[in-house]
Amino acid sequence: MADFIPSDSKGCHYFFLYDGSKVRGEGDPTKEGICYFYPEETAVDKQELLCGQLAGVCRCISELSFSPTRLVRLRRNKFAIHMQDDFFWALGCSMDIPTVSICRLLHKLINLFCFYNGCVRQSYQLHSHETLAAHWSQYLAHLLAGPSELHRVFSSMTTIDSTNVDPLLLLKAALILQACQRCPLVLAGCILFRGRVVSTQMSPHLTMKIMVHESETYKSQTSKGQSSSSSFSDAVSSRTVFLTMFELQYLQSVPVDKQIRLHSTPIKEPRSRPSPLSRTSSDTSECPHKASLSPGSSASDDSVFGQVTSQTGADPLRPPLPHGDVSHPAEEEVGGGSRSSSGQLSEDGTGAHAAQVFDTGGTEFRNEDGVWEAARETTLADDSPLIPMTLYLHRVKGLVLALLVEPHFLCDKAAMEEVHHSCLASLNGLEAHLRTVSPGAPATAGPYVFAHFDCARSTLMTNMSAGAGGGPERPFVRAASLLHSHFCSTETLQEAIIRNASAAIYGTRNAAQETYFLQHGAALRNSGIPNHQDSAFSLPAKTRHRLLKHGVNLL
Repeated sequence: MADFIPSDSKGCHYFFLYDGSKVRGEGDPTKEGICYFYPEETAVDKQELLCGQLAGVCRCISELSFSPTRLVRLRRNKFAIHMQDDFFWALGCSMDIPTVSICRLLHKLINLFCFYNGCVRQSYQLHSHETLAAHWSQYLAHLLAGPSELHRVFSSMTTIDSTNVDPLLLLKAALILQACQRCPLVLAGCILFRGRVVSTQMSPHLTMKIMVHESETYKSQTSKGQSSSSSFSDAVSSRTVFLTMFELQYLQSVPVDKQIRLHSTPIKEPRSRPSPLSRTSSDTSECPHKASLSPGSSASDDSVFGQVTSQTGADPLRPPLPHGDVSHPAEEEVGGGSRSSSGQLSEDGTGAHAAQVFDTGGTEFRNEDGVWEAARETTLADDSPLIPMTLYLHRVKGLVLALLVEPHFLCDKAAMEEVHHSCLASLNGLEAHLRTVSPGAPATAGPYVFAHFDCARSTLMTNMSAGAGGGPERPFVRAASLLHSHFCSTETLQEAIIRNASAAIYGTRNAAQETYFLQHGAALRNSGIPNHQDSAFSLPAKTRHRLLKHGVNLL
């Protein structure tokens, strides 16, 4: 099988969507089935070669094994795969990117498309390939544009630096969102400032979806030197988005007035709850309820993805993963190393070539071009359709209030005016205060490097500078990626040390967080078989001590 690599600094080499329904006969050209291909400048013959071979092999393996193919590894690339009906998605990245990160990235990418465009099949029936190609390009660029490589590894959100923000401002943002929820048509919301999260009532994966639109809008306005007008028509906008039934039920189950909270469905009219907004039945009847199934949508046609059975366990403290934001067991390569009974991984080099694969049901095949393998995982099907809702946006310069609301919210003038006017002054005041907050000094290299990932909120704290990941920090990124993969795939693993002859990195995790630590300049007494005198075993204590001053308590 062909295996060629274009240059890409972010480690993502390929992404394509292939529609097999367009290529049925022997004489049908492969290019007719290519809906989108990244990099877009790739020659058509190379696009056809990769799409045709990869799609053909994966469908063959899936039919023989009665199980969908999830991962294909070539000599220099590995591809996360998703197949649904005649559609075939593939995301190809370099070998050193964790498998779990690639699989999550692919599912986030597909779900972003469905969130803003609805059913994939219907979208390609209603819009041109050029229009949808621009959407795929935008979503891919956003997901690959994290502040650092660690943000991409952990798929974490970008938040404001709370250490430089008065806690009262964060409280004020939370109160604004609570005030908006007094309207029975408002499900949940979030507040963003200059493309970063200030406060949110939504799950991380929904918040990240909304950030895509707002980050692009903010970048566009910044590049043009524009700012949003303070008038109602210019500052407020809305657009249709599509939620899965799982997401909708999650939003309706938030513990805010849970007993009397609005519970709308695609079939029944919503029940109102006590609210400062006075509404009558005639007001509702003027605008039909639009939260119904999108035309032409079905369980087999919508991109509503089942939750993958994760090996991270069903710990009650770990928040459930929403559909589409799945956690995949890792089939990770350990470079020429072995794992001791103490949980320590010993390597000749952190970034060494792959020599071993931890697989969960994958089958290995060989051909003259090299070795590739297909790893398969079990999915739990979700037959829920996509449900159209409305994203209401209130922009005050660099500050954005984003609310997920019922579709008929736009037909209720009283509700719109109440939400707008009740938070207008507060938003202006919040924006003015955040604008004066110092962004803080850039991170500087110190005697140690750490990364602390909050699994529940999907946020990352690190002392690495933005965009770092090269030079001396590269071994830390690669080792943290490897440990992250093992934590995701091994339920009982809570602590591990990975090392080579020059460095040792400690990782620890529990149900709510993961932490990684590298001490620079540590004198390593032993680089071979682990023993109690090895200085690497002092890293747990050093990690707890060093991170206390960053507000991270691991005791």
